[in-house]
Amino acid sequence: MDGVAYASNNEIHWNGSGQTPGGLIEGIADFVRLKAGYAPAHWVQPGQGDRWDQGYDVTAHFLDYCNSLRNGFVAELNRKMRSGYDATYYVELLGKTVDQLWSDYKAKYKN
Repeated sequence: MDGVAYASNNEIHWNGSGQTPGGLIEGIADFVRLKAGYAPAHWVQPGQGDRWDQGYDVTAHFLDYCNSLRNGFVAELNRKMRSGYDATYYVELLGKTVDQLWSDYKAKYKN
């Protein structure tokens, strides 16, 4: 296993030693759906949502934004979460805290 998500016997499994926020786990799965072109029409639009770790479509769009800042970000974050989770991963990979990134993301899509 080389990340928080891994496949075995044609099933996807999630890990992170129980430390990864559940919304982030769901967001990574939906980020994959988003990038593969399988985002349902009922998903929120980019910039919507209350928290970066709200999960599902909200977190998927946020991760897409982060990935736009550094191509491969989500794969690198996933790899780092192999054995746990630490909020400093965002600083290590993008130079800002997750809260700063969420604020920048919300500002980008503000009407």
